Amino acid sequence: MELKKYQKQALHDLEDYVELLNKGGKSLSEIYADYWRQRGVDLSLFGSKYVRPYVDSVKGVPRVTLKVPTAGGKTFMACNALKTIFNNLQAGMYENKVVAWFVPSDTILKQTLRNLQDPRHPYRQKIDALFAHHVVVVDKEAALAAQGISPANMKENLTIFVLSVQSFVETVKKTKSAKSQEQMKPRAYRENGNLMEHANYYTRPKAMIEGADKTALIQVIAQQNPLVIVDECHRFGADLRVEMLNNLSPRFILELTATPKENNNVISFVDAMSLKRENMVKLPVLVVNKRSAADVIKNAILMRRSLEKHALETEQNGGRYIRPIVLFQAQPKLSDYNMTFDKIKKELVDIGIPEEQIKIKTAEKDELKGIDLLSSECPVRYIITVNALQEGWDCPFAYILATLANRTSSVEVEQILGRILRQPYTTQHADELLNMSYVFTNSADFTQTVERIVNSMIRLGYSRKDFRDMDEPKSNDTAMQIGSYPETPSVEPDGQFNLFDNTSNTVVPSTDQAEQQDIFELTEEDKNAIKDRIDEPENVDVDEVENEARKMGEEYKHQMDETTEETNTIPDMSTYTYPMQDDYAEEAKQLILPVFMKKAAHKNMFDDDCMERLNPEMLSEGFDLLSQDSNVDFTVYDAQSALIDLQKSGDDYVPKMSYNAKGLEEFRRQFISQPTEKQRERLATNIARMTGKSLNCVAETHIRQYVLKTIQHLDENKLLYFFDHISEAKDIILLKINSLLEKHRKNKFVEWINTGRIEVRPSYKLLEKVTITKHELKSVDKGLYVAEESGNNFENKVISAIADRDNVLFWHRNQERKEFCINGFINHYPDFIVRTKSFHTVMVETKGEHLKNEDTRNKIWLGNKWADLAGSGYHYYMVFEDNPMEGAITVNQLINYLDSL
Repeated sequence: MELKKYQKQALHDLEDYVELLNKGGKSLSEIYADYWRQRGVDLSLFGSKYVRPYVDSVKGVPRVTLKVPTAGGKTFMACNALKTIFNNLQAGMYENKVVAWFVPSDTILKQTLRNLQDPRHPYRQKIDALFAHHVVVVDKEAALAAQGISPANMKENLTIFVLSVQSFVETVKKTKSAKSQEQMKPRAYRENGNLMEHANYYTRPKAMIEGADKTALIQVIAQQNPLVIVDECHRFGADLRVEMLNNLSPRFILELTATPKENNNVISFVDAMSLKRENMVKLPVLVVNKRSAADVIKNAILMRRSLEKHALETEQNGGRYIRPIVLFQAQPKLSDYNMTFDKIKKELVDIGIPEEQIKIKTAEKDELKGIDLLSSECPVRYIITVNALQEGWDCPFAYILATLANRTSSVEVEQILGRILRQPYTTQHADELLNMSYVFTNSADFTQTVERIVNSMIRLGYSRKDFRDMDEPKSNDTAMQIGSYPETPSVEPDGQFNLFDNTSNTVVPSTDQAEQQDIFELTEEDKNAIKDRIDEPENVDVDEVENEARKMGEEYKHQMDETTEETNTIPDMSTYTYPMQDDYAEEAKQLILPVFMKKAAHKNMFDDDCMERLNPEMLSEGFDLLSQDSNVDFTVYDAQSALIDLQKSGDDYVPKMSYNAKGLEEFRRQFISQPTEKQRERLATNIARMTGKSLNCVAETHIRQYVLKTIQHLDENKLLYFFDHISEAKDIILLKINSLLEKHRKNKFVEWINTGRIEVRPSYKLLEKVTITKHELKSVDKGLYVAEESGNNFENKVISAIADRDNVLFWHRNQERKEFCINGFINHYPDFIVRTKSFHTVMVETKGEHLKNEDTRNKIWLGNKWADLAGSGYHYYMVFEDNPMEGAITVNQLINYLDSL
C-alpha cells in the first residue's frame, strides 16, 4: 500500500512546517504565519473559515491539522506522518519514540487497535517498514497491565498507545472522602503497581501531573513527551480535552479531520477532486427521489441487479470482481413506522430475494460478523441497517444507499453515506456506472432532502458547490447530483445532519401525509409488481437512471479535466490569485505540455496503451543499497550537539536551540559505557531511523546495515565524535545514499527510454489562475497572468530580455513544486515557460556561477532529453550570466536562439 499523490503532498506540507519549527527563534504564532506567508497568504491581512492566525490552545506545543475528506486514507497518512515528525523534529532526536493515538469512539478504537496490531494489515506493515519492526501497539487495558511497555521496551521500540479521550479526561467531583475521590478518578490517573518501575526513570519533574499518582498511566505517558495523533479531531470538543492534552506534555500534536473547526491550525488541504483522481471514491453521487417506499425498494433492487450485470461484463473483459451491495437504511424499532429492519428483511424475502443474500447490521443484531464481504464466495447483496454502519465499517462494494424512513422522520445519514463512497480496488473501472454511487430516497420535500445530503457530504469533507437539478426529468421522479470540486464548504453547525430533518426537530405531518402512512406498508400488489419488474429483461426506470448517471458522470469528468492536477487547494484564496491575461488566455488554455509517461501494467486484455505519469520513485526498481559503494567521507564541522525545545517567552512559547543540553549527558554516558560493537550498532540504528524520511524506497534495515558498513573501520574516539555530531552524520549518509539512488534512477531512466517503457506525451495544462507566493513582478510586460512572481536579480534580468523580443508572445514564472515539472529521474521545475508567436514553447532555467554542480548537470541532461523527445516545437535552455558549464548557454545566446525560432 503506497501513498497517493495528495497524501505525499500533505506529508510534504507537514515536513515544511516542522522545518520552520526547527529553525527556532520565533513563537508558534510567528512560525505558522511564516508557513502561510510562503504560500502567499498574509494572516495579518487575511482570514478564512479555516486559515486564520494560530490558535495556541495547548500552550507552547505545536498543534496542526491536516484536512482530508472521508475515504481519503487519514489513518494511513497518520502512520506515515509518525516517521515524518520523528525524523524531522529535532527535539525528539535522542528520546524514546512514544505516540498517544486518540480516537473518538470505542468502535474506531477497536478497529484502529486491531489494524495497527495486525502484522498483515497495510497500516502495520507500513509502520513496521518505517521503524524496522521495532513497534509495540497497546490499548489502555494492556498499558495498565504494563504489557510490552517496560522502560527497556519503550527505549528500543516505537510505542503506540491507542486511546479514547474519555478514559483520560478527569471529571472528578469533589467529595469529603479522599478515598472516594481517588476511586472516582479514571483508572489512568490512579496508583498502579504494574508501572512502578517507570517512576525510577522520570526525567521531567515539571511534567508531573498534579492529582495523579506517580505510578499512574497518564504520568508514564506524559514523562515520555509523546507525539499525539488525534483522529477525527472535529469530534473532540470541550475545554476538558485541552486540559487533557496539556496534562500529556506532548512534543507535537497532529490532528486529522474532514471538517476543521475554529481552533484547528490547518497546514494542508486535500480536496475531493484529488481523491477522485486517485480513484479513492465513487463520485459523483446520484440522488434519486421516488414516490413511495415500494418504489425505493424496487429501484434499489433493479439498480443493484443492473450494476452487477455491468460488473460481470467488466470482469469478463479483464476487470476485477465486484458484487454491488445495497444498504437499506431502516427506521429504529422504537418508531411506530412499519419499515424497521426486521420488516424490510421479511419484505425482501417475500419479494423473492434469497435470504442468504440479506444481512442485518444494527447495534443489537450483527449478521455480518465473520463474513468477508469482498470474497467472490460471499452471497451478500443487501445489508439492512439503521445507523450501525456510521463508523468502523468499510466495504467498497456498497454502491447504493436506499433510505426507507418515514417522510417526516429524522434519520442520520452523514456517516452511512460515507460507506458507499469508497471505490473498489482504488482503480478506475471500464464501465462508468461502476465509478459512481447512488442514493434512493422517498421524500415529501426533495429539495430539502438533497440539502440534508449535501450538508452530510460537507461534513465528510466534500463540496456544496456540485449538486444540481437534472434538466427536464423524464418521469415524476426527481434526481440531483452531488459531486466534488476544489472548493471549501461553508462552516456548518456542530452535530449530525439528518435526512428529512426540518429546521426544527419536531415535524407535524400534514393531513395528506398522515393519510399516506399506509403507503409505507408494502401490499401484496406492491410485492407482485416488484417481483414482475425484477424478472423483466429490460427496466425502463433503471435505464433512465443509468442514462442520467452516464450523463452526469461525463459532466463530472469534464469538470475534473478542467481543473489541473497540480493544484494545491487552499480555501478562499481568491484574494491572492491572479487569472490569465485576456490577450493570451485562449492560446495558453489550448497548450498541453508534454511530460514523461511510463507504460503501466495492462489492466485488461483490451487495454494495450495504459500510461501513467512517471515519478522518480518508480525508477528505484532494482536498487540494492547493500551492493553499493560504502566509502563515505564523514568530515563534519566542529559543532556542538543541540536540541530544540520550547521555552516560555512572555505570553507565548518560542522554539529555542539548547546547546549541550543536560539531557544529552545521560545518553552520552550510556553510549560510552557500551562495547565498541554495540556503539556501532546503536549509532547505525539511530542514523537509519533519522534518514528514513525521504527514503521510502529503501528499507530501514538495509540503511542500518549500510551505515554499519560505512563505520565498521572507526575506532571508539571517532564513534563518540559522530555520536556527538549525529545530525551532521545523518546528513552525510543521506547525501551519499541519495547520490547513489539518483545515479541508479538515471541509469534506469535511460534503460526504460531505450526499451520503450517511457514516452513523452502531452499531459499538463497551465493553471487558469496562480497564487503569488513571493513579491510580484510588475515591471516586465507579456506575463501570462495578471501578476507574475518575481525572482532574484539575474532571473529578472533574463526574463526582461526575453520579454523584449518581438517573437515572444508571453512568458510565465513557473513556481517550484507547484506547477509544471520535467519529471524524470529527478523532478526539475524550470524557472520560466516562454511561448513564441511562431508556436514554439521554451523552458528556461537560470543558474548563478556558484551552482555549477552535479545537480545542475543532471538538469541540463534531463531538460535536453525532454526537448529532444517532446518534438521540434519544444526547447530547453540552461542560462548562465557568464562562463556557462557544458550544455548551458549565456543570455546573449538565448536571445539569439529566440530570435531564430
